[in-house]
Amino acid sequence: MSRAYPVLTSRPFVPHIRSGCSSCNTPLEFPIPSPSPAPATLLRVQCFNCQTVYSHTFYPTQIPAGWSPNSGGSATPTSKGGPGASSTSQGARKGRKIGTQEKPLETGYYDILGVPIDASTDDIKKSYRRLAIKHHPDKNPDDPNAEERFKEIAIAYQTLSDPELRKKYNEFGPKESAPEGGFVDPEEVFGAIFGGERFAPIIGQISLARDMKTALQEAEEGEGEEGKEVKRDAKGKEIISEEERARRDEKERKASAEKAAARAERVQKLVDNLERKLGIFTESASGPDDPDSAKSWRTICQLEAEELKNESYGVELLQAIGFVYVSKAKHYLATNQTLFGVGGWLHNVQGKYHVFSETVSTLRSAIELKSVFDQIQAAEKAGNLSPEEKKRLEEQAAEKGLQALFKGTKLEVESVLRETCDRVLEDPSINRNKAQLRAIALQILGESYVAVRKDQEPSIDESEYVRVDTKSSRDKDRQKPY
Repeated sequence: MSRAYPVLTSRPFVPHIRSGCSSCNTPLEFPIPSPSPAPATLLRVQCFNCQTVYSHTFYPTQIPAGWSPNSGGSATPTSKGGPGASSTSQGARKGRKIGTQEKPLETGYYDILGVPIDASTDDIKKSYRRLAIKHHPDKNPDDPNAEERFKEIAIAYQTLSDPELRKKYNEFGPKESAPEGGFVDPEEVFGAIFGGERFAPIIGQISLARDMKTALQEAEEGEGEEGKEVKRDAKGKEIISEEERARRDEKERKASAEKAAARAERVQKLVDNLERKLGIFTESASGPDDPDSAKSWRTICQLEAEELKNESYGVELLQAIGFVYVSKAKHYLATNQTLFGVGGWLHNVQGKYHVFSETVSTLRSAIELKSVFDQIQAAEKAGNLSPEEKKRLEEQAAEKGLQALFKGTKLEVESVLRETCDRVLEDPSINRNKAQLRAIALQILGESYVAVRKDQEPSIDESEYVRVDTKSSRDKDRQKPY
């Protein structure tokens, strides 16, 4: 039986700042002062429980996310890009995942030091020295919050005065706000998932991660301009001014140049690393038919492969790397040892077919992933998606997603390694005999990598080439005969 209630009165929502009494340790909150105080302002607050007046240090980051004080002393919600958005509040960029150097994810540390986001290192140092002297605990013996305030100032300075830490802070925010208590960089995640640090000297830094990170930043910057009116022609194409077109073209040219420079630097490092590694064989072998040196070199390669296979996606990466090494070595040897280089031409055709098939496989994985997402979206729109079915589709999407990512990574790694091998084998500074020894050493290294297999898994089914441990995959394992 329902109960009738009288009409309830209401009041405007006024956000409060959480605090605690230093005398009786009672948790409490107080309204946000208006106008908003400057960072590091000392506020006098009276405890409702013991009536003691204590000091509270104000920082803009204490303001509840998504709100800003107005002239009337109350607060109004701010919308993304709306007129009430605060440039200093962490909540102003609540919806963004990755910031940029021009538009940091949040500005709390800048607010603590009282400097703008484009402040120079000298400006940051000057501000820190001034605040450190002003708020040192020894100079504020009667302030129970002085030590905590001094610590916040020191953390902000240590972060913003270090170029690398400042870059990460601008992109991912403070350590406390990042998942698992740390910065989460897509480039670092990619490196950890696909090979880890042990594979870095062999394949370098995966550029696909950098591209995804840039795409996320650009997408989130675009979300910040959702309220901006976009003019379109009759065909729906965006109409832009000549100045805007020139700006976008310049941005694309700059991005392309940076990408090309990063790849060139990556390839050069890999060339140096591979030459040093192959030198173990080339500097000890008396000739191309030296069985003792070849046997020793093969043993070294096999021991390295056995260690590397234990890394994340170690076996899959070793087989991809080994395939490139072997095909490039055979192509060089066949070109220089057969009549008119016919053998090299044949290996070249086989290599191009491999690139084509891998590209098709990568596209197929991407299409399969999109299909799963379309299923989820359609079922959610129809309103007939049960929690069990949603979980199953999400697990399937995770499996397909990681498979697509690995195949894209594999395609990129093979492309970089082909260029690396060409540079190593066609080095104009070495004679033909040494180049031949390099090719032999490269082939042995590649064969050792390709021969690696997962423990207790003599063969790899193509459908399980990239696996994620999900309920469906565990069910499939239980159905297999032993």
